[in-house]
Amino acid sequence: MSDLLANLFDSGNAWSRRTRGRLTGLSPDLTELLLHLATADAFWNWRYKVDAAWKRRAKALLKADGADVLVRYAVHELARDGSFHDVRDPDEAIRDLGRQGVPARPRSLAIGFLLAAGWLREDTGGLSADLALVARKNAQAMDSYYRVDHAVAGAAFHALGDLPGPGAMDVLWTLHSLVTTSMHPQRVLAKSVKRAAARLGVPADELAERTVPHHGLETDGTLTVGWIGRGALWWNASVDAVIALGADGRVTVEWTDGDRVTRTTAPFRCPNGYRTPMRADSITLVQRIAKSIEETVAEERRRLGTRAVRDRTLSRSDWVRFYRDHPVTGVVTRALAWEYGLPDDPAHHPLDPAADPTALPAAARIRLRPPSPDAPGPSGDAPAVSTGP
Repeated sequence: MSDLLANLFDSGNAWSRRTRGRLTGLSPDLTELLLHLATADAFWNWRYKVDAAWKRRAKALLKADGADVLVRYAVHELARDGSFHDVRDPDEAIRDLGRQGVPARPRSLAIGFLLAAGWLREDTGGLSADLALVARKNAQAMDSYYRVDHAVAGAAFHALGDLPGPGAMDVLWTLHSLVTTSMHPQRVLAKSVKRAAARLGVPADELAERTVPHHGLETDGTLTVGWIGRGALWWNASVDAVIALGADGRVTVEWTDGDRVTRTTAPFRCPNGYRTPMRADSITLVQRIAKSIEETVAEERRRLGTRAVRDRTLSRSDWVRFYRDHPVTGVVTRALAWEYGLPDDPAHHPLDPAADPTALPAAARIRLRPPSPDAPGPSGDAPAVSTGP
């Protein structure tokens, strides 16, 4: 079995080189575990579903002495440096485009370890943080470049959805805001968030406010789409464009063709002749994202006009994170009237959404200002909330 285990590693892969000494020469039970995890790619399909029988066998093998420590070690090493592929230079990735050479055996083992991490009994020792870092590096959700791997990222998302405890849930909230909906494994991230929320009994209104997509928008409300090596969504786009969400909730697209910049609004048609040098699917991608942002703005206007939101009070930190500073919800938030109260003060005080929230006491509870008795009820997309000071 030792010979079989040695065949799982590849000297050309940095993760293999780092872990080989620790993951070989194991007890028969742990060797059997590794051999099973190394078959993950055969039971982990493009829809990010794990074969039930394979999962049962993996969970049984994880009961072996030392299995818990071994899985944590392997995942921690995957979070280090360049993660699995160890490619952090976009120029190198450009040169590698279209080439084969991904070491299949260690990659399958890495995916197996990630899936197994979700079936451990405790989220301790920084496990959820390691899984989050693996997910971010392989889903292009970092400030710097890392080589994208959808299967590796999806396995990390799946593990976080299974991992017990509230720590993984908080990590999933953050990942949901960082990973754009254009990334293929975002679908398993969304399912993992819902699975973890259901297990922890997260209320529906809280789930709704924490899963509003960011659409990749920066803090200034823009998303740059560019050719290979440029922009936030360069990996599947051959076009130069900037999508922007204005303070009034209006979405625009600026198409760049050499020195010419053309700004358009819905339906975001590109300039005449623009499709000739560009790829049509990339233009469609930009239009689809812009339309999705418009839809999210409309949905947030409706949501913030519902009684479920009007009757809620929020902690200062949650209001800042999921309302004021959210790139989409924040646009709607700043158009509404808010107020805050303190535990020892029965009165409520007006709150300017544009003001520095740290000036408020940490114990402040924030809510939408209730409508006046003679105000009309919700209608269409417009919230029944005063926008006065």
